[in-house]
Amino acid sequence: MIENYKDYCVLKAFNLTEAECKECVDKNTSEGIKILIDNQYMDYSISIINEASNEITFNKELNRINDLLKSKIYSDSAETLEKVVIKKAKEKALKISCAESLTGGMISSTLVNVPGSSAVFYEGFVTYSSMAKVRRLHVSESAIETYGPVSEQVCSQMVKGLLANKEIQIAVSTTGCAGPDSDEFNTPVGKVFVGIGSQNVVKTIELDLNGDRETIRKTVTNIALYAMINMIENI
Repeated sequence: MIENYKDYCVLKAFNLTEAECKECVDKNTSEGIKILIDNQYMDYSISIINEASNEITFNKELNRINDLLKSKIYSDSAETLEKVVIKKAKEKALKISCAESLTGGMISSTLVNVPGSSAVFYEGFVTYSSMAKVRRLHVSESAIETYGPVSEQVCSQMVKGLLANKEIQIAVSTTGCAGPDSDEFNTPVGKVFVGIGSQNVVKTIELDLNGDRETIRKTVTNIALYAMINMIENI
């Protein structure tokens, strides 16, 4: 247990490359300092542990890793993605809304697991079918017919459907194919779009993910949460 050590820190970062992880560990030449990295669905925990060194050396390693990873670090106190979303939304008094297809409510459920989330979480829709997207989010039938439900156009319109309610400041949407089989539009398994928007801007993220159904859905949930953090920080 790292809590048994006097000096330790757990940094949380998202979507690190193999090279970044390797540099974190291999460039540590400080005797008595251990660096451990754990990854769950693109969400990384970097533990810097002072096993047998001094505070100055420990802080030197901590600063080195902070400088190396820079903007990819979203917490310096072992907080989860969802906790950071709720905390930052509270700081700016922002309301959050979700429209989920392949994630099936996983993003909404993850957010409301955080105590106090009711202060910022406004609503969540699970619009799994194409007609639910049309009726609940006002996605155009022509967009679905032309591009398919797993598309940048539909994902963007899902976000805009949420933002039509002016009480919402942050909106996120997901649409994709989590497998194990393709859909009626022959969408490849792992093809996903995540939409993120505010009242001023709407963006989409296109993904080609590997893994089983659960892995894809949990990874997309984390990507959506991280996108929300970045959007909130830029408002």
